[in-house]
Amino acid sequence: MKCQVLFFCLLIISSVLSGQFRNYDFIGAGHDYEVTVTSSSESIPNSGKKTIDGFPVQNQDQLMDASRFLAQSTFGADMATIRMAAAMGYESWLEEQFSLPATYTTTELLAHGPLYGDLDEFEGNGFHTFHNFNTAWITNNLTSPDLLRQRVAYALSQIMVINNSTDFFHDVGVASSNYYDLLLKNAFGKFDNLLMDVTRSASMGTFLSHYGNPKADHANNIHPDENYAREIMQLFTIGLWELNPDGTRKYDTEGQFIPTYTNADIKEFAQVFTGLSDGGANGEFGPFDESEDRRAMVMEPMKMYDAFHDKSEKQLLNGTVLPAGQSGDEDLSQTIQHLSTHPNTAPFISKSLIKMLTTSNPSPAYVKRVADKFNPNEDGNHKELIKAILLDPEARNCNHSETYTFGKLREPVVRMMNYLRAFPMTANENGDYLYVFECLKSNTGQAPLQAPSVFNFYLPDYSPQGPISQQYKVAPEFQILNSTNVIGLINEVHKLTVNQEYLEDFCIVESFEEDEEPEEPDEEELLESFEMYSDYRMDYSEVSDLINNPDAMIDYLDILLANGLLTDQTKDIIKDAMYQLNEPTDKLRMATYLIMIAPDYAILK
Repeated sequence: MKCQVLFFCLLIISSVLSGQFRNYDFIGAGHDYEVTVTSSSESIPNSGKKTIDGFPVQNQDQLMDASRFLAQSTFGADMATIRMAAAMGYESWLEEQFSLPATYTTTELLAHGPLYGDLDEFEGNGFHTFHNFNTAWITNNLTSPDLLRQRVAYALSQIMVINNSTDFFHDVGVASSNYYDLLLKNAFGKFDNLLMDVTRSASMGTFLSHYGNPKADHANNIHPDENYAREIMQLFTIGLWELNPDGTRKYDTEGQFIPTYTNADIKEFAQVFTGLSDGGANGEFGPFDESEDRRAMVMEPMKMYDAFHDKSEKQLLNGTVLPAGQSGDEDLSQTIQHLSTHPNTAPFISKSLIKMLTTSNPSPAYVKRVADKFNPNEDGNHKELIKAILLDPEARNCNHSETYTFGKLREPVVRMMNYLRAFPMTANENGDYLYVFECLKSNTGQAPLQAPSVFNFYLPDYSPQGPISQQYKVAPEFQILNSTNVIGLINEVHKLTVNQEYLEDFCIVESFEEDEEPEEPDEEELLESFEMYSDYRMDYSEVSDLINNPDAMIDYLDILLANGLLTDQTKDIIKDAMYQLNEPTDKLRMATYLIMIAPDYAILK
């Protein structure tokens, strides 16, 4: 069996790294077009259907499509959620999700925050670190009912990026949770409100250095920081090149792409973002001071200090002018509105979200249909935009498996969450789902809010060499896929599915007092302290009755995890591996492991 598993690992490496899309035609797992099944008894007209499906469902095709829909709109779903979405219809399911209140990360972090800080190894300081954000993030994403909001917020976190690369973000968990919460709050709201909240976020201000950004003082060679002014245009709103309404690039009379802004424009915008600093009740203007109560400083949005704001005239884009003498808040509000309504923003943000949720290569027509719902000048919100992305005919195309240009590589965080949400996980005795991805970033190149830079884990236009680039297509997620990360991901999946040893394998756990440098605690003592937190179990009850019927179980798991796209070749490999195991639970774990590393599963179609 080890040889077969090794062969399967080599198969996924060669298949995924090559970037080739394959077309398969097969019968089973819902592929029953033009197949007639006749039952021997007329008294039970649907018994033949049940026989070919392998397990009793109303309509296997509907379940496959519902599984695929939920793979695009959530971090994954159990079979009960798949059946519910199929029964409700997708638009009704979306409307129900829109009506649910947000489940905030900071609330969870503060409720269970001292998970690390109260341990003896951490001097009992109760200090909320980035590890606490990790715990709160996964707890919410495993337990909260607002599945769509959580998934959209994660997509936004890869467009308007911060990370934990500095000691500040590592040491102060609420810096990350508070920022993530504003993405959750605005996931279904208006874009200009989202952009304003991101701009005023103390976490973003610290990350992109416009916190305490002073106006120009030429006598003392002081100039406004240009970092945020550049990124709010390049990454958060309009992009680098002028776009048509369908997201394609415009050309000038010489056939060259047209830049959206110049260095001179960046300098003008930088003046707008002067004067923002500590938003606390007793706050003062100045750079971020790590000697102060850093948690309090990031919990409130930055406020404008007009004495430090540049009140000169500012030339924005397309002839827009901010007159001299305005308050900082007036300049800021008009600039946010200016960027939100720029003709580039609708197609740029629409295409970015499409690529995060459904497909790396949307057609121009798909992008335009979504961008038409952006409505920056109206009272509209992201709800119609999200519906347009997920309900578009291109996204709901029944022939998706045969369209080699449609789909996207499932990124590591999404893959791991697919599994955890498919099989409900029991929390420890404190109600916490201790973060099970401690090693995910180092082994796979990705974890929530841990992108290496403001440019995210991968560039939106990345195209790996080979068949994808030769056809002028892109596959952004492939940028973090290399031989090391593929093996790392396989190992992470093996830990989670077969060994289930995650909570016994901490990669980065540090002990520190707030005023001291972190130090590594004794590993054995630390793990002993974590015993009370490491008791979690996966619930396989719904599939347990199928363990003795490999074909039926694989068909079930195919719908649950792979949206019905497993090939006969993959199914045969899984069955052969199962036959060589004795324990029923081992058979199930091996089956889920092999599905999760299969090339068929790797691409979300």
